[in-house]
Amino acid sequence: MSIARLLSVTATLKTQRIFERSIKIISGIPSGERGMVTVDKRALYPAPRTTLAEICTDLGCPDSSALDPFLKQAHAIYFAADSDIGKCYLEFTPQTAPLPDLVFMAIKWRGEDVKVSHYTSIAHKPQRAQEKLIDALVPPGPVCDLMHACLPVARDSTPDGEAVVLHVTEEDTPRASVDINMSDAKLTMAQAGPLLSPLYTAYGIKPNLTDANFGHLAAGTDREGAPFATFYYGAKMI
Repeated sequence: MSIARLLSVTATLKTQRIFERSIKIISGIPSGERGMVTVDKRALYPAPRTTLAEICTDLGCPDSSALDPFLKQAHAIYFAADSDIGKCYLEFTPQTAPLPDLVFMAIKWRGEDVKVSHYTSIAHKPQRAQEKLIDALVPPGPVCDLMHACLPVARDSTPDGEAVVLHVTEEDTPRASVDINMSDAKLTMAQAGPLLSPLYTAYGIKPNLTDANFGHLAAGTDREGAPFATFYYGAKMI
């Protein structure tokens, strides 16, 4: 699915949206045809389940019903394009999460294949436990080093000293990753250059030296077992 298609379909909601870009490196190859749109759940009213299903269908999803039982508890909805993969996320507050520490539940589809993913907070766990999870899921090298470098920056930028870190798993596949939220650090992509430069160098990425904000960083292995890393940037209202 293209970014243009994502923006066109979500524009039918006629509400203010947040759009964020990302670059994903998988098997050593960067891909920039990725984007995410966020809306308040109230944008789906007066018939949220029907509207969610219609938007997902228009984005190529064959069946979004896995999200239906949890839509009432969500407060925000995300739609994303990742080359030939489409995505829809529900975001929960700690008070409404259907499972302990669950922050997001998502469906991701490629053609007729739809998988469910869970994004579980491990912010409350000791830093050493977070580091061990990174080492378990991210192969040694520049990506793993970057994750370890970002962890203390994220931790020191939050009021409570807890880095916002998610453990991501996918039902019925080996996909697993770690996501570190860097938004509280309030770094622009230019300011984050020293952190990201090893990644740029290792994978031939042109440095994005702009005033766009650095959002978050994710890394792990995909459902086929291939290592990947993704960094998100430039979230803005549209």
